[in-house]
Amino acid sequence: MKIPAADNMGLSERGDGVFIPLSSNNNDKGSLFAGSLFSGATLAAYRATERLFEGRGLKGELVAKTASINYLKRITTDGLAVASPVAEPLLKPNGNYTVTMRARVTDTAGVVGAELTAEFILLKKVD
Repeated sequence: MKIPAADNMGLSERGDGVFIPLSSNNNDKGSLFAGSLFSGATLAAYRATERLFEGRGLKGELVAKTASINYLKRITTDGLAVASPVAEPLLKPNGNYTVTMRARVTDTAGVVGAELTAEFILLKKVD
């Protein structure tokens, strides 16, 4: 990852997920800051989408279209965001692909604290 904001937050890739350290993302309540959960989950969804399209040999510019998050439970440990597709990517009439991804952020015990749903668009490659 070469995203300065993610570096400043201490976010890092761990396997197929994004690690969110409590030490640099805690709030005044001793839990992970909501903005850090959103950022880590969005980044995990983005990277999973990149891998999905690369695995299908599809190229283009990947952009996020929408994202929303539900905060289910406070996370008072480090977090890990892992994402997967909700359904298969769809080819739109304009040549772009769209896919909806779901990312779950868990604490160190594996309990889900937040769930993000995001739509990504792979803009067709123009030569």
